[in-house]
Amino acid sequence: MGTNTAVMTNKKTFGQWLKSRKGQQAVIITAFIIIPLLLLFTFTYLPFAEMVKFSFYKMKYVGARKFVGLDNYRALFARKDIVSSLKLCLYYMVGALIQIALALYLATILSMKVKASGLFKGLIFFPYLINGIAIGFIFKFFYTRGFVFDTVLQWCGFQLENLPYWLKDQSINNWSLVGSSVWRYCGQQMVLFIGAIMSVDDTLY
Repeated sequence: MGTNTAVMTNKKTFGQWLKSRKGQQAVIITAFIIIPLLLLFTFTYLPFAEMVKFSFYKMKYVGARKFVGLDNYRALFARKDIVSSLKLCLYYMVGALIQIALALYLATILSMKVKASGLFKGLIFFPYLINGIAIGFIFKFFYTRGFVFDTVLQWCGFQLENLPYWLKDQSINNWSLVGSSVWRYCGQQMVLFIGAIMSVDDTLY
């Protein structure tokens, strides 16, 4: 009987638990999770859902909407210019995958004890800090006929006559732009991966 009474007295009500240290920690953690998720839902997922819903209607800025089902999508994919622009996006999707894979590889290496790892991190991250206009001028001269990139390739044994115009030739110019994007943003992804890797306990490795 005495043991049951002790157990009953040790049990806290919800209000008492809420005022305790663990209760306050739980409230703070929950608030830090719920508030960003609520903002994300309100300003990202909800507008996106509304946009998807509107795509099934024929509508103007003013006036009633008319439900047309998939007619808008059929009209969209029947246009060659729209399809070609979607194909153009595939170049940059592939570039994004290459960028993430390369950043993860570099982050894995540089998160270990490597000599001059800080210097390498700075050199790889530095392009992300450069102004976009400056990046444009850098790669304009980098890819110009007979300039930096062509000179390096000639050192490797290629003939200038056999090299394409990197920004003029439509079969290669998108890959040239993808390469400049990977060079610029790879450092940012690498830093994010390094932060995630270093937050993992060493004993788990």
